[in-house]
Amino acid sequence: MSTPRITPPAAPPRRRGASGTAYSWLRGEILSGRMRPGQTLSESEIALRLGVSRTPVREAIVGLESEGLLTVRPQVGTAVAPIDVEAVADGQFVREAIECRTVALAARRVRPTDARDLKNLLDRQARGTARGDHAALVRLDDELHRRLCEIAGRPGVWRAVENVKAQFDRVRFLSLEDPAWHEAIYRQHEAIVERVVAGDATGAASAMSTHLNAVFESIATIARANPAFFHHPQP
Repeated sequence: MSTPRITPPAAPPRRRGASGTAYSWLRGEILSGRMRPGQTLSESEIALRLGVSRTPVREAIVGLESEGLLTVRPQVGTAVAPIDVEAVADGQFVREAIECRTVALAARRVRPTDARDLKNLLDRQARGTARGDHAALVRLDDELHRRLCEIAGRPGVWRAVENVKAQFDRVRFLSLEDPAWHEAIYRQHEAIVERVVAGDATGAASAMSTHLNAVFESIATIARANPAFFHHPQP
């Protein structure tokens, strides 16, 4: 099965020039799953593809290694790092702590115009699900979560979420290669929006928790077919 052309969110760090170009492209390929965990990379091939020298590619690789997205072994080479399950769990922990409280605030503050916005996002997601439009689903997923932060009166916290969700996103993008997850994610979002619009802070937080914890089910499903995609910490 071919890998869907999913465009991940922009990287949080601001990088310019050839190094920034290489960094953004490589990060996008890794997060989207187009570069699979364990895949080896060639600096010269990347440089040729991007029309840059090997120096900015090397600088980009150093940055991505520090984020846990690449593994560099001297005399061996560079490869896409497996997904760090502990890092996913950390990202999920932070997201749940932030977003469950945020969505509860949104339920207390929601206005009719906000409710219309949320329902419009759900309608767009439903159309994307019907089309199997992976790129739209990823974009709308982030847009819904960001909009809930705005409704809660805490738009800045979405930036904090973006800073911790790289490994989380890798699981999300891989899970969307299975069409069954499209409908599941839509139903989870529908439950969140329903509780927010109803002004049910407790129910909204519970629905958000269920949604964010689904990442662990995704890991289990993906790992059954591709166990090497993941790194599990030693007990």
